[in-house]
Amino acid sequence: MKIYEYINDDKEETAKIFGFPVMTQRLDYATSERYQSFFNGLMTSVKIIDKCSDSSNKEVKILGKTVLKRILKDNSLTYYLGNKEIRHVSLLDKFKKKYIKYFDKNHDDIYILTANSGETYLILTYLIDALIKKNNSKKPLLVATFKYHVDMIKMICPDIPYVYIGKFRLRLTDKPFSIDGFRFFLLFNKNYFQQVEHNIKQRELGTYNYFQALQERLGLPERDVSMRRIHVSLDDEQKMLEKVKKTGLNLEKFVFLAPEAQSCKLYDEDLWSELITGFQAKGYDVFVNLTGNEFKFSEAGNYKTCNLTFAEAFALARLSKKIVSLRSGFTEFLLQTNVPSYTLYTRFRRRTAFRSMDVYHIMSGFSLMCHPYVDKSKIYEFNMYETSPKSCIDTILNT
Repeated sequence: MKIYEYINDDKEETAKIFGFPVMTQRLDYATSERYQSFFNGLMTSVKIIDKCSDSSNKEVKILGKTVLKRILKDNSLTYYLGNKEIRHVSLLDKFKKKYIKYFDKNHDDIYILTANSGETYLILTYLIDALIKKNNSKKPLLVATFKYHVDMIKMICPDIPYVYIGKFRLRLTDKPFSIDGFRFFLLFNKNYFQQVEHNIKQRELGTYNYFQALQERLGLPERDVSMRRIHVSLDDEQKMLEKVKKTGLNLEKFVFLAPEAQSCKLYDEDLWSELITGFQAKGYDVFVNLTGNEFKFSEAGNYKTCNLTFAEAFALARLSKKIVSLRSGFTEFLLQTNVPSYTLYTRFRRRTAFRSMDVYHIMSGFSLMCHPYVDKSKIYEFNMYETSPKSCIDTILNT
């Protein structure tokens, strides 16, 4: 008998210790209900989300009796001990107290970016102009909640003012709200991402993707989609050249590898090592874009790497002959380099409250081919569930 066992299928997750279930979780996206059971039912938790109003109700029971309850409705949180209300919190008051200091009367409509790089890229590149026009925003302001958002705004929307406020954690509804004369638009929330993945899984392969979902969320038809081109400042270009010069990278003939991702599971290091040595055997130098410490490539040859910002990495990648990456938000950002792009798709990493999704649905729903205004003849995508590493490597090296 195993000491610890984790079982995950399409309907239920279970964690066991010595065969005893310590946690069970079921997710039902049709009813937006999450059920959790701890210690074989000793304690249970049920959370139900109203997709129309974005309100939610969470209830915790011990031995079948309600001990705690939390209701989120109209940007207010109410807590109960048993059936007795013990606390009421206005999330708009909390928002005002923490963030209103960042905004001044030079702006009217505030657009808060809370997604990772992929969806943020889609908003800034294809939809922000139509959204501003639709809302009749006279003096819009973009709000960055990750530092790389700042890089992206500067490169894609240099004409739109922005402010950086750090990570955003308030569970506000996705409806516009007003405070002190400002209109605020929260462009993404967790419920939205869960629903997108659910819809991708439920619909026929190839009929629905996350760019469509974003257009539907914002109420923007295809005719309103336009494209902003990425611009790299001379300062960022120069900083990149200074950093890369120290590595000895041959800028005349190199490939750009990006093996990391936040959403997709990392792929076997051996494949990346073989790609590196394979390219070097063909006379290419290799730059590997690394931001973490999960890859070492100790078996690979003398590849080059250094720490680059989003802007610097883009400036370098557009000088390369090929780009090979694990699917990530950074992958779509690199599409505007117009360099042949080879993208590996794996399953998503395990994420709380998100149902597992097979690679076929991931490729169908998040394919780079759904992007408008891109040269699809330069996009190559690999389902690493069905493609052998050897076949993938041969195609990338020899295409």
